[in-house]
Order: sequence, then structure tokens, then C-alpha cells
Amino acid sequence: MRVSSPHLIRFGLFEVDTRSGELRRQGSKVNLQEQPFQALVLLLERRGEVVTREELNKRLWPEDTFVDFERGLNKAINKLRAALRDDPEKPCFIETLPQHGYRFIAPVENPPSVRDRFRAQHPPQIDSLAVLPLENLSGDPAQEYFSDGLTEELICAVARIASLRVISRTSVMSYKGARKSLPVIAKELRVDAIVEGTIARSDQKVRITAQLIYAPDDRHLWSGRYERELHDVLQLQAEIAEDIASQIHKLVDPGQHPSVPARKVHPQAYEACLKGIFFRDKMTPADLAKSTAHFTQAINLDPGYAQAYANLSQAQFYLGLFGMGPASELFPKAKASAVKALELDETVAAAHNALAAVHILYEWDWAGAEAECLRALQLSPNDSVTHVHLADYMSIQERHDEAIAEYKLALELDPISCIYIGFFGLILYRARRFDEAIAQCQKALEINPNYANALWFLALSLEQKGQLAESIEKFERAFSLGAGPPCRALLGRVYALAGERAKAESILEELKTLSHQQYISPFDIAVVYAGLGDLTSTFQLLEQAYQQRVFRIIELTFPMFDNLRPDPRWQDLVRRIGLPH
Repeated sequence: MRVSSPHLIRFGLFEVDTRSGELRRQGSKVNLQEQPFQALVLLLERRGEVVTREELNKRLWPEDTFVDFERGLNKAINKLRAALRDDPEKPCFIETLPQHGYRFIAPVENPPSVRDRFRAQHPPQIDSLAVLPLENLSGDPAQEYFSDGLTEELICAVARIASLRVISRTSVMSYKGARKSLPVIAKELRVDAIVEGTIARSDQKVRITAQLIYAPDDRHLWSGRYERELHDVLQLQAEIAEDIASQIHKLVDPGQHPSVPARKVHPQAYEACLKGIFFRDKMTPADLAKSTAHFTQAINLDPGYAQAYANLSQAQFYLGLFGMGPASELFPKAKASAVKALELDETVAAAHNALAAVHILYEWDWAGAEAECLRALQLSPNDSVTHVHLADYMSIQERHDEAIAEYKLALELDPISCIYIGFFGLILYRARRFDEAIAQCQKALEINPNYANALWFLALSLEQKGQLAESIEKFERAFSLGAGPPCRALLGRVYALAGERAKAESILEELKTLSHQQYISPFDIAVVYAGLGDLTSTFQLLEQAYQQRVFRIIELTFPMFDNLRPDPRWQDLVRRIGLPH
């Protein structure tokens, strides 16, 4: 962690650091809350002068704060005197002038400059913030899952601060180990402030240090150090969020953060959950399978752990999304896990998101999907995933303008995520805004040239623009990067549209052969037949996909099937699914 050069004020055995917000006695930190500390700074700035109670009230609380100022100020001064060990009857530091105010009477070294006085009187306006990856101090690379997982958990806790835009995990993790300066990082993420910190584990204890930096002038605003038993880690996260909120004069939203203390967790269950998150976020089929094993272990250790059920639900949903088994097996499992999470704790936003995905992709319960999306958004307005789910639902329902506006909110929270930038290309493709879709996919590929989904979505729009050779090249590259059978089927379709029937038929036979070895969706085979113009086989397979509830059947309203819209068989399928047509 970087260390800023502090501006120090000394008196007696004490030393005040106006940048870190710390009071020290003979080098040892003295615990002092924000209001008493600000009162001390004002008295030091005006040493030897009477500071009225009204002036102190204005410094300690913003104009729109509703508080009993008289009682609050008395409490702050009493805490300050206790920290300084100052006797109000025989003061060495703070003299009381009844009915008027207070005066600092001790000699002071290094008084604050005019610049520092201006800063103290005009705290910076902070409306956006990023929590950078916590630095792992254990020295053990095998503990990275713990520091990464706790970073994500801390982001979720800080995201509950009302009226604050908090950058999501996907974007901030790209700065892990980066050597960029904090002002540069803040500019790239478009935030006012940065939280950076360290984490260390010792057996069943966890220690976190954190500091808040105002990015425009690289100013240190606050730092804190926390040490707890691992089973109290949820309460620790909540405390850090509360302390950050107090520093930027905002509140943790009580509607999103229950007033009851955070539940204790089984230490090994929490650790298993962090391992599950670590593997889930790699987003490969093999890693998703590992993540479900860790989440299941967490649940077995702590059956009341709602977040573990929610995380398991998400991993099961992604396995279904990747077609790693029949939809009839994977999506009901995802739903059961989400329902169990909400039975334990209705405020877990991730479970609402997972349930919304099941409603959309498997049950075609459109009213239920929207209700779950909106509840998740209410619980977690700073979660980019929540905005993406809602935008995806709106897009599938052909509410394209609303979907695009909603998706832009997700990008504000995750501005440099190639995953979300690329998926925006798919949202724009569905809206038939192909040039914009191509631009978004290219932007994602500038961040990660090997991001298969961006190549996939780019190929879809290139096909609609009639650029078939370019579309084929992108599909081939996406497949070479592991995009799987769905991408292979789309490549076969474009080969057929480009007049290369032999290549299309070869891919068709390849998929049929593969279906005897692993699960291949009838929808994917139907895609190739549609390209070849065999509509009888196309609709026979689409009917099978409908009966199996293959999630990609909802793509029937996407541009690549526009030529089928006049067909009564297309209209009947779309009606039964409940899609707009």
C-alpha cells in the first residue's frame, strides 16, 4: 500500500495527522471518531481563539444533517477530552467558555497551512468510488482466492452506501498488480475516490487495512485497520462500509443493509465459498464444475448460509447457459438453490438474479422474471450483474430502447469489462443496430483480442450486414478459442448462406456424430438446417428444443430468424413461448 506524506500538528505528547485522520500519543494511535477529530482540527486551526458552538456544529455536520446538535457536540467534546486525557476543570488543552464555545490553549507546532485549512472546511464531494483488489500479504499465491473473494465481498458491502456509484468487480480486478498511479486508475474508471488495502490471515483470524484516497489530487482522506475472527468476517465488511460512508458523509442504505448484526459464518464454510467464487468467475465449464463442489461443501458445513446457496444457484445457471447438460436437469437445480437461499434470507440479491435467469431461460415466466429483476435491483442498485439481467430481459421482450438505457447503467458500473462491453454488442444486435453492435464488439476485442464471445457476437452482426466472409472468419476464430458447439452450428449456418453447402453439411454431420458422445442441443442442429433452407427439419428440431426447454429457443425472435417470421410454425412456437411477435 502506498504511504502519503502526512501534514503533522504536534502539541504536548500528541500528534495529529490531518491527512490520514489519525491522532497519536507518543507514536501510538489513539482511537477517535470522525466528529471529535474534526472538532480537534478546527480548534487547532484557531488555536488561542474562541471557537463558537455554532462554528463547531457547521464543521461537524453538513447542513442537511438531522441531529440534536447540542447533545451531539457535547458528546463529541467529551470524547475528545477523554482521548486527550484532559480534565475540563483543570484543562491543559481545551478550555470551555460557558455559553460561548471552546478554545485550544496549549502550544502547537507545525500549524496547518492555509491550503490545509481550506481542505478541512471543504471536504471533497465523492459520488463514485472503486475498491481495488486487496493486496495479499500472506506471501502464499495459493491464498489469492481468499484476497480476491474478500475483495468482491467488500465491494458488495460498500455498494450499499446510498447515492454512491461503486465500480463492480469485473472492472477493478483488471488492476490487480497494476503499477498505475491512483489518479490514472480513477480517471480510467471515472470515479472520484479509490479504496485500496491489504489482507492478511493468521489461522482463524483475518486482518484488513484500508485507506480512502481522493483521486483528483491523490489526497489521503482516511485509513482504518480491522482484525476479527474469521466467523465475524461479515460484520467486519459491514463495519468497513460504515466507516467509509461516514468519511464521505453518506449513509449505508438501511433498506439494503439490515440493522441487525451480520450473522456469524462457519469459518471453513466461508473459505469454501470464496474458493467457489474464485473458480466461478473464471467462467469455463471445468471451473464452474469445481465451483459447484466448493459451494456444496460450504452448504454442508453451514446449512443456514444463504449466500452459499445463491452462489451455487448462479454456478448451476451458468452450467445450463453453457449447455453442459440437459436444461431439464440444470435449470431446476439452479431454481431450487435460489429458492432455498431466499427462504433463508430474502435480501440476497444474487438469488433473485439467478431466479430471474431461470424464469427467462427455462420457465418462460416473463412476469416473474421482471419481478425478480426489479427486486434484485432494489436490493443491489450498484451491482452491474443486476442491471445486465434486467436489460437482457427487456431486450428479449423487444423493449430495445429501455434495454439499451438499462445496459448503459451497467457499463457505468463496469466501464472496462470486455465481458459486458461485448455483451452490449449482442443487445444492440437484437435491436437491429448492427453498426453500433460491431463497434461495441470491436471495443471489447481491443481489451481482450481472444475474447470468444465478442468474436461470436461480432460475427452475428457481420452476417446481418452481408459481410459473410468476415463473419465466417470471426466464427472460426471464436470456435478455435473454445466457443463450443453453438458457435460451430452458427458457422455452419453462415457457410450455407455463403453458398458453401459442402462445408455446412460437414458441420451438420459433425454435430450429429458428436451428439452420441455428449449433449448437443437440437436447437443447434436446427440452426444449420435453417441456413441450408431445409425448413421441415428446422421446425422438427425446434419443436424438440421446445419440448426440452432448450434456453436458446428464445432466440427465435433474433435477427437471424427474421426470414421465418411469416411462417405459421414460427408464429405458433413464439406464441407458446410467450415472446412478442
